[in-house]
Amino acid sequence: MHDRSAKNEKFLPTTNSTFTMRLHRRQFVIGSEAFRPYADWHCRQLNTSTWISYCPELRASWTNDADGVPWVLLGLAVETLESRPEPPSQIAQTASADIPELYPSWAGRWVLIDRDRVHMDASGLLGCFYGTTPDGKIWVSSSPALLAMILSPETDPRQLRYQQGLSWFTPPYSRFVGINRLLPSQVLELKDGSIQPRSLMPPINPSLGYDETLELLKQSLMTALKRLSQAESRLWLGLSAGVDSRLVLATAYCAKINIMPFTRISPRMSVADRLLPPQLAHELGYKHIFLRGQSKSKSDRLHFVAAHTVGHVSEGDALPFLRSVRDSLEGISIGGWCFGVGKALGRQSLPDSIDDLKTCTQQIAQAYNEPLASSAIAGIQDWLKWVQKTPQEHLDWRDRFYIEQRLAGWQSSKEQLYDLSKIERIPVINAARNYALMLGIEEHRRLEAKYQVELISRIAPQLSSYPCNPDEYYFGKLRAIAIKSSYDPTYPYQIIKNKLRF
Repeated sequence: MHDRSAKNEKFLPTTNSTFTMRLHRRQFVIGSEAFRPYADWHCRQLNTSTWISYCPELRASWTNDADGVPWVLLGLAVETLESRPEPPSQIAQTASADIPELYPSWAGRWVLIDRDRVHMDASGLLGCFYGTTPDGKIWVSSSPALLAMILSPETDPRQLRYQQGLSWFTPPYSRFVGINRLLPSQVLELKDGSIQPRSLMPPINPSLGYDETLELLKQSLMTALKRLSQAESRLWLGLSAGVDSRLVLATAYCAKINIMPFTRISPRMSVADRLLPPQLAHELGYKHIFLRGQSKSKSDRLHFVAAHTVGHVSEGDALPFLRSVRDSLEGISIGGWCFGVGKALGRQSLPDSIDDLKTCTQQIAQAYNEPLASSAIAGIQDWLKWVQKTPQEHLDWRDRFYIEQRLAGWQSSKEQLYDLSKIERIPVINAARNYALMLGIEEHRRLEAKYQVELISRIAPQLSSYPCNPDEYYFGKLRAIAIKSSYDPTYPYQIIKNKLRF
């Protein structure tokens, strides 16, 4: 066990009083003229017809490629292949036509712009909304709120509900009529707003050996973590009792990266999430802290959610922000989100193929308990047509649903909300090459995250004795009730209420 406790002074959280709210933090706008919602926004002309405007807190790298063509990288992209330099250096050494071949191995949350096109990260987590003015000018933004200011569109009246139905506006739709959301399998042409297809990931190779695949995934994660630690000395890891964040913890340990694991306390957390994260961290020599937000939401926070996301995030999904959970953190937060791509989810409730679009749409609606007349289903129908038009060999449409709906639709909007915080969230697995590696693994090894559990046991075998997401009473019924009651006083009453139902 490595003792890293002496290095944790830089991780000491600041007090919440130092947090300054900033609407449209880390957002960008691309259009025919400069757009400056705040006086300190940067506005630069990309070419004679295109301006890029962005918040000064959004990372931006301007680089000319080997042909002298300018490229702009917004957000944070991290190269996961150890043999390659970081993305800006790659761009400078590469001809324009070959640059799209570079970014499948870039992890992170980013948008890449050349003089003609907009390219997104592997699952569109730094989202792009786009629309056209009456005179035919194209506008693009990570913020639906800012784009709505420019285009003044009609609003879809559907209200998102936490864990009820399709709780996101389904790409390629947004909440606004006439404003679309770019899919990760698309590239946007800035000259006319047309869409070009791109492969979601490199070719999936089911014949690649299992051991080799696990080793490649391990090396990719280690490289990303090492480079993130070079870019930012304060790396935070949101640690739960599940397998995803545990794999990141094990990889950081293997790479000898100094991180600070934390767990946010909420009424929705499980007993396992309350007990296991400190034990997992201690096992590998890391200090662990719990973050407890304010017990009640503030009305001004609700106002910021409404103004920043314009209804693209439900109040339940906004709860960590509403309760100020991460306000004390500065630096970069890494974690396990996006690993769901490789878990073969949704197999039982959804059909194997989408040959019959009507039947497939109905089954999606049934699986999510969403009315067929909902605008969410209309978005799914258009997305299914696009999937039929742009198939990729060995890519199951249900895995693609996870990438282009759950991540590019639901998760991306949550990430945009979290941009209001000081902490920067970077998913280390979010690279197209990683997704191709995961999806090349046999399905039975992906179900229930078996391959992740095995990879953890290879990297940090001392974690193998700890269960992943055990049920509430794994630790003993009375102890579970006591622990749940300590941060959710209504828990005993919920038990009684549930028993009375039966």
